[in-house]
Amino acid sequence: MGKKYFLICFVLFTSFFNEGYSQKWIVKDSILVFPQGFSSWLKRNNGGVDSAAPGNGNSMGAPGNIGTNQGVATYDFNKDGKMDLIFQLFPSNNTTREYLKGIFVQNSIGKYVLDTNYVIKGKGDMWYGVFGDFNGDGLSDYIYETENYHGVDSNRKYNSEMVNDNWPERVFINNGKSFDTLSLDVQNLQVLATYAADIDNDGADEIICGGRDPFIAVYKYDKMNKKFIRILTDLTAKWDSLFDKRKSDYPLFNLVGTNDKNGFTTVLRNNCQGNGNPPYCFSDFTIATYKFSDNSITQTKLNRDEWVIPVKYSKEDVEDLYKYNFHQVPSIYKFDIDNNGEEEIVAGGFYMNDYSKGKQRYAYGWKVLGLNGKDLTTQFFKDSGFDRNVDLISHGLDIDDNTDGIEIIPGTWGADGGNSIGTVGYYYRVVNGKFGKYFIRDIKHESGKILDSTYFRTMQLAKYPNFSKNKNALIMYDFTNIKRTAILYQASCIGILKPTLQTTTGTKVFSYCDGDTLKLSAASNINKGDTLKWYLDNKLVGNYNPNGILTAFNFTDSGKLYVIKTDSLGCKISSDTIALIKNPIPPAPQLIRDSANNLVSNYATNIWALNGTPLQQFNWPGTNVKLIKPTASGNYTVSTVQKGCYSLKSSYYYLITDIINISKDEFIKLAPNPFVNQLNFDFVVKGYQKLNIEVYDVATGSKVANQQNIPAGTKIQLGQLARGTYIVRVTSNDNKIAQQFKMVKL
Repeated sequence: MGKKYFLICFVLFTSFFNEGYSQKWIVKDSILVFPQGFSSWLKRNNGGVDSAAPGNGNSMGAPGNIGTNQGVATYDFNKDGKMDLIFQLFPSNNTTREYLKGIFVQNSIGKYVLDTNYVIKGKGDMWYGVFGDFNGDGLSDYIYETENYHGVDSNRKYNSEMVNDNWPERVFINNGKSFDTLSLDVQNLQVLATYAADIDNDGADEIICGGRDPFIAVYKYDKMNKKFIRILTDLTAKWDSLFDKRKSDYPLFNLVGTNDKNGFTTVLRNNCQGNGNPPYCFSDFTIATYKFSDNSITQTKLNRDEWVIPVKYSKEDVEDLYKYNFHQVPSIYKFDIDNNGEEEIVAGGFYMNDYSKGKQRYAYGWKVLGLNGKDLTTQFFKDSGFDRNVDLISHGLDIDDNTDGIEIIPGTWGADGGNSIGTVGYYYRVVNGKFGKYFIRDIKHESGKILDSTYFRTMQLAKYPNFSKNKNALIMYDFTNIKRTAILYQASCIGILKPTLQTTTGTKVFSYCDGDTLKLSAASNINKGDTLKWYLDNKLVGNYNPNGILTAFNFTDSGKLYVIKTDSLGCKISSDTIALIKNPIPPAPQLIRDSANNLVSNYATNIWALNGTPLQQFNWPGTNVKLIKPTASGNYTVSTVQKGCYSLKSSYYYLITDIINISKDEFIKLAPNPFVNQLNFDFVVKGYQKLNIEVYDVATGSKVANQQNIPAGTKIQLGQLARGTYIVRVTSNDNKIAQQFKMVKL
């Protein structure tokens, strides 16, 4: 078989499987670092409770574990451009009501190290709080807010610090080595929601508080007297005049992205019984927005009837409706879901029943409201927004690199047991104006290990904005053991390079000849750890790992060929699809000698050779020669080239000596050469009218034919001879004439 001639043919298609922008989820775990001897430190600093045997009904897991509760947060505490983590530390001391909050500062290798110099120590349920620079010295300070008691906490002992069943708020001023602890306002001990902003633009943040009495208060740090003073009393008076403290619960700053130095938005729950209890009973919600610039308040009412869950869970629930309950965690989001120019409110949280009926029960789900108060949940969510995996806290975060805008993330995984089968979690993103559930599958540890669902079973979620440049993430943590804390992020596949196809000899080739072997590899844009899968007409034909031995693939059919590269993070991208064309081997040319003694091929694109040496002056592609005029005797061969494929060769032994000139006017001629069945015998020799012919086989030397006294112009029949080369001897009877010819029979 002749060698191939490779055609360069860039025929591109869209591949059947192209995941150039698919996302892969990566877990970075064991991120929290506790200082040596931390258990002893914890025992000394939380009233003597030993984490090895905590007791007091507040162990939060097995002995030796460090548990936590609500209020996990992120903040750049040391202002080095990297986010740090904040956890409440269990076990706490239930007798003295001492709670600890640890700040884990991110180091250069992405670990979070607890600095015991900056442990926040307070009393009450210090779940939530706010960082800010309250004295304007450039360092991070902190205020925590207290909460109501429930569960075993209701067995607390009365303490003289308690006022109206609450502990006082504490502010922790960073002195560069540790915290100095101050009270916010000993006369106002019912602050239940806060945020910080530099309202007066003097370089120090003010604390804006929401509570029951007063509803709104603003505090500023007095550097000279080292205490907080209340400012903007007209703001406080205005809110107190607009809202009935007997009917409206405290305002919540939980409409995300609306609270800054220009103003704030709060959500108030208005109770139907007028005494603030029980929380299931309310007449409506009010969204109120305030602007500092003009001391204005705008209000929107959200009707209570729109917040009743439409599902009954048992016969006993017939008269026991579940009603939606806002929680104080920042978890309400406002954005234009369907891009119609009107914003909607999206909230995730829990429904609770009228537990005065005898049994307290909860359900979880989502609510979508228009700013006109209309319930739009079924328009934007399936199943009326019901979703057991939404906990007290839900999150809105741009977590999906495939889409723009906020995705909605449940606050916990595995709450309903069966919802996480085949995956470890999910989130909602808006596609064509509706929320769709998108599963988080095939999560890998950063080491490459695939994690099964048991790893995530008890994990809670918190959002981690600005995890790295232009990337958000999720914090996953176990209430009972924060040593399991991990970060879940998407390894963006955007920008990874396509593999490129190349032959092992370095020449790109997209067509080949029938019976040949096409050897292809992805020679560029491949890194260590990448793997490749080869597809022909969407069928897998082979695998290749660049750390191993290159596999040569024997392609025998035409088709569309592409390669899918998977990198070490699991990102996949396809090469361009090329047309792989198998061309047939053309038949050997027909080679004849014409009457003008030319050798003629029946094809135009020919490769000519004499005795095995190419006749370059006649060969394709430089020329286009269909016939040649031999100038020397020898074995002439010709093959044709069609679509880069070479045919078998045809040959012709050409003798220049088939005409012998005896004198100027005398000759002896045998033609044609080569011949098939007969030779034309002609001569002009003075004094001779007839001559004799003897035919000898060159291979054996034996005489194979003999004719005597042949006149000129005779056709000599030699069809009985086999194909081959013969010597034809021409003589006269008197032996004065003796000539010989080398002839080829086809």
